[in-house]
Amino acid sequence: MVDLDTSEFYARNASDVVARYEAANSPLIPYLRLAFPASSRVLDVGCGSGRDLALLLREGYDAFGIEPVDAMRLEAIRRHPELASRISAAALPNIELTADGQFDGVICSAVLMHVPEHDLFDTVFNLRSLLRPHGRLLMSLPLTRDDVLSGERSTDGRLFKTYTPDYLQLLLERTGFQQIGRWETEDALGRTGTTWFTQLFELRSAGLTRAVDQIEGILNRDLKVATYKLALFRALSELATQEPRVATWRSDGRVGVPLRRVAEKWLVYYWPIFAAARFVPQSSAEGAESSKQLLFRKPMLALMAPYVGRGEHGGLGAWQLDQNAGRIGTTQAALQETALRSIGKAIRQGPVAFSGGALETGQVFAFDSASAQVLMAADLWRELSLLGHWINDAVILRWAELSERFGVRQGIHAGDVLPLLMAKPEPLRATAVARDVFARSGWTHCAWTDRKLTNGFVVDHIIPFSLWGNNDLWNLLPADPGVNGQKSDKLPTSALLNRQRDKIGGAWRLLRDAVPIPFDRQATHLLGGVMGSGNGWEDSLFARLREAVEITALQRGMARWSPTPPAPRPASLAA
Repeated sequence: MVDLDTSEFYARNASDVVARYEAANSPLIPYLRLAFPASSRVLDVGCGSGRDLALLLREGYDAFGIEPVDAMRLEAIRRHPELASRISAAALPNIELTADGQFDGVICSAVLMHVPEHDLFDTVFNLRSLLRPHGRLLMSLPLTRDDVLSGERSTDGRLFKTYTPDYLQLLLERTGFQQIGRWETEDALGRTGTTWFTQLFELRSAGLTRAVDQIEGILNRDLKVATYKLALFRALSELATQEPRVATWRSDGRVGVPLRRVAEKWLVYYWPIFAAARFVPQSSAEGAESSKQLLFRKPMLALMAPYVGRGEHGGLGAWQLDQNAGRIGTTQAALQETALRSIGKAIRQGPVAFSGGALETGQVFAFDSASAQVLMAADLWRELSLLGHWINDAVILRWAELSERFGVRQGIHAGDVLPLLMAKPEPLRATAVARDVFARSGWTHCAWTDRKLTNGFVVDHIIPFSLWGNNDLWNLLPADPGVNGQKSDKLPTSALLNRQRDKIGGAWRLLRDAVPIPFDRQATHLLGGVMGSGNGWEDSLFARLREAVEITALQRGMARWSPTPPAPRPASLAA
């Protein structure tokens, strides 16, 4: 919901705030005709003093408004009596209106900065539900303010979250919008330290084609003497679609992704290749049987040595199990650190330095040593976020083909390499830690249905393993075997997630208490920040889970699932 302190400020100061707004011209005047066709039905979310809503009516729009603060709503009606039947009491993020898909346009002016970040996705998702296909969303937020403190509070106590235009563009595009306009303006109230940006979005149909020429150019035209560029794009695609909050949105129009997280992805990609029974060259030098091998092959083999013979693909699942159980000893941790540092060096000196050489745009990536991040243009990150699962599949195929080219002398074929590139830690082995925690806790009911577990339980992936290949502890729940069979590879519905929120939180608390370091490390990937120690961590993690499920469903066109109610007992048995 809109921040409580902010709401209380407007309630206490409604008369003064309304008078100040009414004394200034609406900053939206230049954009209304551009945004909305004449006579269209428009909703003003957070209509405040009613100034813009009254303007919409005068301009001939069939306009309505919502305002969560009673005092502001009453002031608006006092100044604009014609709005009495057109303003409703409702608050973000859950706008409780029976108006799904009924508006041609929505205005959200000077509102979203008051919405806490953990509510931002639900806010956008619910605004989307109000619009008809190809409906428009016009919104404005502060670009700069000189009265906002380091804790994102203004001097009067209001919340002013810093949402950059690029960040909001990605969020909106990931939920089905396309940006069609963007402007920057001075403050309508004449404050010298405040500037604003306005964005106009259109709700587009699924499957909208977006340009990926830069990515395609690198994958097709760039010189490749190793598989590094393919590995980099695979890692960035997975991070953009599965862990979008690892990214840092910079004021210079670029996005930074932690080098460490990319290196951790590479370790999993190359492990099955290095563990293969036959040597699979990953560079032209290795293919020519040169003594010059990949920079990180030797340190990775040292890390892998204790796991050989402990399952498929050189013990990849056993290694992940040790990670999840917090069983990595001092010696093994040192070997892992050496391998990751070597991989990081290869990333910096290879694809980050040389990707894009064949393009007119030149170098695509950069490395910022101060933040230890791989940098790229925000536009490139948006494309990876929107089409990452397609890019990932294409990269795997090209990686297999390139490995075949490097391995001609060794008789390597693309078909030999594909299973290695698609290898994942075995789910049954990798989820053993969660299974043990749930069993020792005496968990008695299915997390999805609340039914008593009379036939034991299975560990279910909230986001199916077939979609993400993700065995992180936050993604695992105890479920009835029959219910798990029903769910299969489907994503839970939004209603089901919300209904079972307490059960999900209970499972998380058990896992975090049992294996806190692995749980926090994995949850941090989804959160994009450090896990909190207070009571709010479950809310933040659940918000990110909901976002991940909904965006995956939208982008992948996945079937949604909710448990089938048990059949009613026959009357003769019920008696």
